[in-house]
Amino acid sequence: MADETHRRLFLVEHDLRGLSPWQLASVHRALDEAVRRENQRGRQIRYVQRIYAPDEQRCLCLFEAAGPDQVRHVNDIAQFPLARVVAVLSSVPDGTSRMADIGDGGPDERC
Repeated sequence: MADETHRRLFLVEHDLRGLSPWQLASVHRALDEAVRRENQRGRQIRYVQRIYAPDEQRCLCLFEAAGPDQVRHVNDIAQFPLARVVAVLSSVPDGTSRMADIGDGGPDERC
């Protein structure tokens, strides 16, 4: 079992084809609840971010956890249609990129 103090980032890809807007909202709530319950049981997992691409009917969710099994487990509990789990690295842009300014909401724009 991985040491809980050495958590890493995992990107989860969800294929949402065929889900209605109501079903989509429901599975997101279920995933939030699954993470909350696992943390109450002493497991350390954090649901960091959700990015939804409506044109592709895909969702990317970022988790911080000790390993991919924890991430798969909360997705299984939530019955979220999981496509894959990938270990990733994340960094914050230094502000010199023009891409950070794209969109009406500025660099803090969220889905």
